[in-house]
Amino acid sequence: MFTAKNPPYGAILSYYLKEAEPREAPKKDKEDKDKKEAAEEKPKTEAKGDAAAKKEGKVKITVIDKDGKVLRESDGPGAAGVNRTNWDLRSDAPAEPTPQQLEAIAAGYGLGPRGPLVEPGEYTIKIKAGDKEASQKVIVEEDTRIVISAADRSARREMIDQLYPMVKTTDKDRKTIEGIQTALKTAREQWKKDAGKPDTTKIPDDIVKAADELQRKVDAIAEKFIREREGLGNAGPPFEWKPDPLPNQVQDLLDDLDGFAAAPSAHQKEKLAELTPLVNDASMQAKKIAEEELPALNKKMNDAGIPHIVPAPPQTRGGRGSEEESEQ
Repeated sequence: MFTAKNPPYGAILSYYLKEAEPREAPKKDKEDKDKKEAAEEKPKTEAKGDAAAKKEGKVKITVIDKDGKVLRESDGPGAAGVNRTNWDLRSDAPAEPTPQQLEAIAAGYGLGPRGPLVEPGEYTIKIKAGDKEASQKVIVEEDTRIVISAADRSARREMIDQLYPMVKTTDKDRKTIEGIQTALKTAREQWKKDAGKPDTTKIPDDIVKAADELQRKVDAIAEKFIREREGLGNAGPPFEWKPDPLPNQVQDLLDDLDGFAAAPSAHQKEKLAELTPLVNDASMQAKKIAEEELPALNKKMNDAGIPHIVPAPPQTRGGRGSEEESEQ
């Protein structure tokens, strides 16, 4: 018995490059990290590492609708000769996978956040290699088995267009709050460890109190955006029910609409009406913490000669679409 991968979904893109696209120069910190990891590699992986170092760069692929709006931007292979990739007929993903989703993706479960499928119609695909660019029209046709009226299609698209920016907003706010929460917690824990040591700066009581108060506010708003990680040995769900984080709820509603070609149901309309004020309120709270309350605490710390709080950077996207996965 023979098995093989399913053919890629969507529009197949084939293009010819006379020369391989050069790789982009790596950033200094990434280059240092790569060197360190290479030094720790086992001898048997050296050949693979050398081959990876010589790989070509990427071309830029852009999908544009009939109104000139950019729907999708991605990279394609940049080897000399004929290259082939695909556009899956979706817009850009509105959100980055959470750490939990990255783990699920790495384990083969799910694909993480995806952009919605585009509507039937004409689209332009541009492929850019260096300073050269080529474009081609693509016609997306509806599945002949799907029957949906123009009015229902319009209502479905209208709700999808409402949810898409909401997913972007909740993802941005999640990363903002998560970064502040992590940095604030790390700083406060370090203060406790250094307390009483003769060679460390004493943190004034008013700053400790202000940081504790801000931590409580951040933790409270974080519950709206982040699912708390369960420890090992968890025997089941907690006795206290809590709603899913807002990013999950908005993305799930978008996925429900995207996965079924019909007008929005009454339940879906009610859910959107419920989520809209919740997302707006939570976003305003996150913005206030990031733009007012954290800077106010940092000013106190700077005035006292104490290093201020720098939000932790978001985790980089991994799993789906990484070079390592594409080679497998």
